[in-house]
Amino acid sequence: FTPLVWLGFSSSNSEQEHTCADEFSIWVLWALSIFGHLFYYLINEFNGLHHKGYVPSRKRSTSPFDNILGPEISKSSSSMDSNSIQPSYSDDGFDNEEDDEHDERDAWPSISATIQKLKRIERPQGTLPMVSWYSQIVFSTGFDLLLSAHVFLGRFDARKMQSALIGKETKCNHQSDLPNPEGLFDFSECDTSSGSDFWFDFMSDCGDGFNSSYQVARLLAQPNLHVYTSSQSTKSRMVNILPRGKLLVIGGDLAYPDPTPENYEKRFFRTFEDALQPPPSFRRSHISIQKPAFPIKGWKSCEKLKTDSPLSSYDGPCTFLIPGNHDWFDGLATYTRYILSRDWLGGWLMPQKTSYFCLKLPRNWWVLGFDLALDDDIDIEQFTFFANAAKQMQPHHNAIIVTHVPHWVLDEYENHENDLKKENNLKELVKTHLRSKVRLRLAGDLHNYTRHSPVNNINSPGQRRTNAKDKPVLIVAGGGGAFAHPTHCFEEQIRVGEDQYVRECAYPSAKVSKNLSWLNLWQFRWRNWRFDILWAVSYFGMASSFFPLCGVYDDYLDNNSSQSFSGLLAWTLRRVLYLMSKIFVSGRVSLIFTIFIIGLTFGFTDKSHLNWRIRLSWSVL
Repeated sequence: FTPLVWLGFSSSNSEQEHTCADEFSIWVLWALSIFGHLFYYLINEFNGLHHKGYVPSRKRSTSPFDNILGPEISKSSSSMDSNSIQPSYSDDGFDNEEDDEHDERDAWPSISATIQKLKRIERPQGTLPMVSWYSQIVFSTGFDLLLSAHVFLGRFDARKMQSALIGKETKCNHQSDLPNPEGLFDFSECDTSSGSDFWFDFMSDCGDGFNSSYQVARLLAQPNLHVYTSSQSTKSRMVNILPRGKLLVIGGDLAYPDPTPENYEKRFFRTFEDALQPPPSFRRSHISIQKPAFPIKGWKSCEKLKTDSPLSSYDGPCTFLIPGNHDWFDGLATYTRYILSRDWLGGWLMPQKTSYFCLKLPRNWWVLGFDLALDDDIDIEQFTFFANAAKQMQPHHNAIIVTHVPHWVLDEYENHENDLKKENNLKELVKTHLRSKVRLRLAGDLHNYTRHSPVNNINSPGQRRTNAKDKPVLIVAGGGGAFAHPTHCFEEQIRVGEDQYVRECAYPSAKVSKNLSWLNLWQFRWRNWRFDILWAVSYFGMASSFFPLCGVYDDYLDNNSSQSFSGLLAWTLRRVLYLMSKIFVSGRVSLIFTIFIIGLTFGFTDKSHLNWRIRLSWSVL
């Protein structure tokens, strides 16, 4: 079939140009089919047929919570009523309609709808799905990061403003124990006389999607967790009862991909509000000017608390949060409005006024939460605050350091172990004012779990490995509900300064992590289909100088008349080299797109163990 008349070609033109008319027709038909398929695909997209929660059926579930709250969790939720999972958004300006609401009509048949039949995923109203990280939304986040890192950071630091405002308030109230007494919270008077332990929970990187983050938050909200373990010696199962922590420490990255009010409300606050109900007096539009929010109206057991009552007299759970790198993309503006100016994260009380904190716990333990911002270090105001707080510590006291980024893992992986700019002030603080007191370091950022223990004689042959008791244990716990990071990419043995560490455990294990990585061959393309549009446009621009390819087949017959396989390879190689030369000789548009693709692949190529020559070679290939 050759539509010459449609395209305005006569038979004489066809004879003169040999196969040009046919090839041009093929290009036109190819373009029409591609654009037709894209048009069909976009219609499905705008109709919501590609959403994860879509199922092409007339019958819809009566409640979006039927598949989320299973029978076991529902029966154990004695502290919640039915209203606790249906919060109202009437006073925050956000829509109360479900994001993936669809018309109850027959859908057009598509690959998306067919795949979604196999897996039904729903989420409550007023929430957002997990982030498609390689879609076009990442580019706006990258622009915000570039603006924050190179324009605002170092010129305007929100941490300095916090110190100035709190210092002014402290001076008015005649408080002078610390330069920032609002950052020090005393829980040492909590009742542990009966022999019960003091517990606190830690989570990080919880601002991706609702379903996965809710599962973690719902477990944290339970009064007790029954964990079953097996004993290798007796071959029997044991039950460990883990009580809910008095404190919940969150290690940053509260909302992805960037800290907008919508992401904070629908990806972070809503998750914890559904997990543990806030007090009846809670309003989202409320701005706190007095912390902690005592007395608590609506809870009879807390109405007797006074404004100056200590936190140790409050029986409910409290939470303290440090910002992560994603919380800093707007200069900490949203974090300040929603964390430092609110009183409640669900049923957890938020008493902090700064992005860093110091918690004094019973039995001579301290928890120090640091805000490293985007320059991976504490500022001078934080250094002064924690140095003065360390004066209250006795030589036998123990400290737990909480930061967002686990540099003990990333620095060696990214070949930054000799970078003096990372945590320079923090290292000085630990070396001097916190000397011999740090027993544990907690961090997130990596969405997995690893624990590294300090060891002696790690490379000494014939000697048994012994643990170094004077060095802190290093734990990464970033499994707050975001996508999973691999564990098999990192070394089992690492060096932190002059100290040697060995990874004792990891979740997922290195074997499971390696097997899971093979799923990216299919799931990456399906979950990040919008990223393919960028590559399609880039490749089309790169090949634009090749069109039209008139006479390609005739050229092949002239150079390989014997139709041999070796002649085909030789002709293909010669033709590809000729077309590549056209990019640099006559293809202006193709040259621009080629440089763009090489630069993009060079920037995204793993640079941890490859020099720039190898990375450039992979990018060109």
